[in-house]
Amino acid sequence: MKLQLNQLDAPMYNGVERRKYPRVEKPVIIRFRVSPNNDLEMTSSQWDMVAVHDLSNGGLFFNSSYNIQGGTVLDLKIGLSTSSDPVMCTGMVTRIKKQPDTSIFGIAAAFKEIDGEVID
Repeated sequence: MKLQLNQLDAPMYNGVERRKYPRVEKPVIIRFRVSPNNDLEMTSSQWDMVAVHDLSNGGLFFNSSYNIQGGTVLDLKIGLSTSSDPVMCTGMVTRIKKQPDTSIFGIAAAFKEIDGEVID
């Protein structure tokens, strides 16, 4: 099969969602820190605030100035509304993507626990 030139301009996304969980379609602000339960020197009692670019029942993706290693456990506070308490979660970093020409890292984390309930 020959690749046609007009196929090079076609978007890779074909409209079929392959994700296990749907994404939240609104801006969400979270607070995160490296969990003190990690066996890492990089633990912190300071909470950093970031905007989430991708959030679902399975996990989230956000940008940070910290290069957090894969497998690191994060404590997360997810504020879904101003009228309710934040959802407390733990997540494990599954992917890190350095943003080109910046000191910013894209961090993907899968939820391990949400409000005390363990996630499979």
